[in-house]
Amino acid sequence: MKLLPCALGPALTVDEALGLSANFSSAATLPEKTSEIALGYSGLISSYQTDFLFGYDIFPRFLMRAEPQWVREGRAMRVGDIIVQRAVLPPIGFGLCAEFAVRISGLISEPSKLGFAYETLAGHLERGVSEFYFEDRAGALFFVIHTHSEPAHWLSRVGRPFSLLYQKWCTQRALEHVKKRFESCNPNI
Repeated sequence: MKLLPCALGPALTVDEALGLSANFSSAATLPEKTSEIALGYSGLISSYQTDFLFGYDIFPRFLMRAEPQWVREGRAMRVGDIIVQRAVLPPIGFGLCAEFAVRISGLISEPSKLGFAYETLAGHLERGVSEFYFEDRAGALFFVIHTHSEPAHWLSRVGRPFSLLYQKWCTQRALEHVKKRFESCNPNI
């Protein structure tokens, strides 16, 4: 993790992050959490505009900024791609940025699910795997964040009660952000 004033710009690059390894050995041994939000839409996922998810537009910018490798290279997301994340501390849009990276570990493309998963890399505040996907359940659409994770960095372990509450708050902001993006991308349906 690199910690610096956000105004200084990125310090961790995608090229540096490509050499990082996962910071955990088995996600199955980590605590599991699932958070979701009903989108208020029905029907097949394939009939909706969902490209913003694959541009990693999940978190509001006052919380997280990101540099996805595939966006920089002008192509579609694929397994092995890097996302350099810049978490804004405190979450007011400026201040300090904690920089760390994740690697795309899976693409989810099923009739009732569409999304991706990533794994955290060395230096990340958390360790584990996160999945982000749209899911069709009996015709009702949901956005789901499913994780197997725990605090990894000494800062997040020392402040564990606060870091878990903060993570829950950030997850809720992400769910609300995705719902708003989904609605704005699908206004006439």
